[in-house]
Amino acid sequence: MSSTFSSTSSSDPTSPRGHALTLVRIALPLALSQLSEMAMGVTDTVLLGGLGVTELAIGGLSSTFFFTTMVTFQAILGGAGVLLSHGRGAQEYGHTSHDGRSVMSATLMLAIAVFIPCALLLAFSKTIFGAIGEPAEVVTHGSRFIDILLLSLLPDLAVIGVLRVALPALGAETLLLWIMPAMAICNGLTNAALIHGWAGLPAMGLYGSATATTLTGWVVSFGLFGLCLTHERIRTVLKPAPVQWAVVKELLKLGGPMMMGAAAEILMFQITSLRAGELGTHSLAAHQVALNVSSLLFMVCLAIGQATNVRVAYWRGAGRMEQSRRAAMTGTSIVLMWSLATSSLLLIWPEKILPLYFSNRAPDPETTALVVILLRTAGLYQIVDGLQCVFSGALRGCGDAITPMLIAVASYGLIGLVFGGWLAFHQHVGVEGLWIGMALALAVTSVAFGIRLVRVMRRPVAIS
Repeated sequence: MSSTFSSTSSSDPTSPRGHALTLVRIALPLALSQLSEMAMGVTDTVLLGGLGVTELAIGGLSSTFFFTTMVTFQAILGGAGVLLSHGRGAQEYGHTSHDGRSVMSATLMLAIAVFIPCALLLAFSKTIFGAIGEPAEVVTHGSRFIDILLLSLLPDLAVIGVLRVALPALGAETLLLWIMPAMAICNGLTNAALIHGWAGLPAMGLYGSATATTLTGWVVSFGLFGLCLTHERIRTVLKPAPVQWAVVKELLKLGGPMMMGAAAEILMFQITSLRAGELGTHSLAAHQVALNVSSLLFMVCLAIGQATNVRVAYWRGAGRMEQSRRAAMTGTSIVLMWSLATSSLLLIWPEKILPLYFSNRAPDPETTALVVILLRTAGLYQIVDGLQCVFSGALRGCGDAITPMLIAVASYGLIGLVFGGWLAFHQHVGVEGLWIGMALALAVTSVAFGIRLVRVMRRPVAIS
């Protein structure tokens, strides 16, 4: 096998402190890059909120539908991170594994393949919005908003998507810090300019936000790929290699269930957003603000979950199962501390967040009350949401994908959607009922993932 993986240096990476420092070193760049990306959504929401509640609701719903659909298909690439991390551990401890170039070539081919069904689904957004009973203005303007975003789908999937999976697994996650914060700044300035017509540009209103986000996606794709070419180790891995079907099968074996599990969770949030639209623009606007805030805070948990995935797979490749277990426990501890802090913030001071989203025009009392209720509900599920994320990352690092998929589909489908919908529409609880269903689904998933992780971690691992 060619030496395409990096080595991890630490005075004692197997000590509790060593595990914590390694996880933080991996998670911090990921969190900052993901927060930068989320800042784009926050900026878009704030700027659209200045146009009014209707524009905020349409733009938020359309963006959510586009990006959650894209992320669902992108999840199939997750197997690449496991194979690359496993390969690093195997190489550094004298074992054999897949070559990095073969994994990257197969991953790129897979990304291009999933682009086609993803683009087709998004192209029918107008039909989908109409079929589920969205208001006419949402159907018309929301579908046009998505059509503009579609122009950046290919680089989002095949460049940014692939590199965001590969760089942490290859120990080069810090490269994301060079480009992602700049992306957030570029997006914010371009959004403001095209929405309001600054610097001599046309005032495009709602569609200016979609145009700015599309332009930013292309700029970031070229910038990140160019940056990777300056990094010798990453440049070596990116060199084309013949696609090995054995590697493709491994990617599909891991990535297929990952995509289905991610789809179950993402669709729960996405369908809930669509249902919130059925309850009116007040409910939809409140839902978008609360979802935006909770998603922003969740990015840290997601980064720690990804770091845990990398380290668990690394130690399994090395044949050191006791260290794999310690990495999982350390990641759980870090997530728990962060989740407790953010949960307290949302439960105690939800009113402090509201002005950030409606700086130019105060919302009506109904929207204000709904936002406060939903933020407090989000505070309740911050802890279980963070735990299920790190448990999921550890399970993926162990190569366990099918059982977590089944758990996610059952929990998010039956509890999050069916029970939440029953509360909202049959018991007339409204948008609060939708959020209660999501919170219970995340709690059940967290417990089930935790039990599964304990069992999987007890199994021996074969070393070649």
